[in-house]
Amino acid sequence: MKRLLTVLAALVPLAFLAGGALADGIKHRGLKDAPAGCVSKFHGFYAGVHGGYTAYTSHQNDLDGYVFPAIPSGYTASDSGFSGGVQVGYNWQRCNVLFGIEADWSWADLDADTSVTSLGTPLGTLTSTLNSFGTIRTRAGLVLDNLLLYVTGGLAIADVDYRVTSNLLLGETASFGETRWGWTAGFGTEWALWDRVTLKSEVLYVSFGDEDYTFASTALGTTVRFTTDDSFWVTRFGLNVKF
Repeated sequence: MKRLLTVLAALVPLAFLAGGALADGIKHRGLKDAPAGCVSKFHGFYAGVHGGYTAYTSHQNDLDGYVFPAIPSGYTASDSGFSGGVQVGYNWQRCNVLFGIEADWSWADLDADTSVTSLGTPLGTLTSTLNSFGTIRTRAGLVLDNLLLYVTGGLAIADVDYRVTSNLLLGETASFGETRWGWTAGFGTEWALWDRVTLKSEVLYVSFGDEDYTFASTALGTTVRFTTDDSFWVTRFGLNVKF
C-alpha cells in the first residue's frame, strides 16, 4: 500500500506539471489568449465504450513447497485476449492544452495457468484468473486541431481469482478471490470526428504489487503460504460522446 500511495502521489503532480508546461509553452508563443479559430473540441463531460487486447501475466511464489514438495518455487504464467467496457470522464481544455480525469471499467476472462510436473508426473496446477479491471486516471495533453495527444496515469483495481491444486495431496484445492489495487500509466490519442463524437486509442501498463495469502491445508495439517503479483498491458480503441 505504501508503494501504491507513493506512485499515485507522484503521478498526479506530474499530470499537473505536464499541463502547466504545455500552457507555459503556449504563452511564450504569444497564444495566451485563444485565437478566434481555437475551438474547445474536447472540453466537457463525456461517456463511451471501448474494446481491445489485454496481455496478462501472473507470478506466484509457493513459499512452502505445497505443489512441489519441500521445494519453494516461483511460477509465471500468462494469457491474452479481448477485453472491453465503458468509460466516463471530464476534460478541461484551454485552446491547445487539455487536462482531464477519466474512470473506466473493463470485462476480461483471462486464465494464466501453470501445470507443474516432475519426471512426467503431474504434481499440481496454479491458476490466476483476471475477471475484470478498472482505472481512475488523470490525462494531460496537447490539442492539434482535431487531434489530442495525451499521457495518462493513476489508480488501478482488478478482480482476480487464484486457485492452487496439489495432486500429491489427493487433489486438495484452495481458492482465493482478491480485489487487487495497483497503478497504471500510458499514453493515447483521440480524434474529434464531429462536435460531440470522438475516437480514441490508448496503451496502458497496469501493475499490482506483491500480495500474500494463506490457507489451512487439511492434508498437511498446517498453514500454507503463497505470494502473487500481477501485471498486464492493454491496447484498446474507444468511442466517446460528449455532453
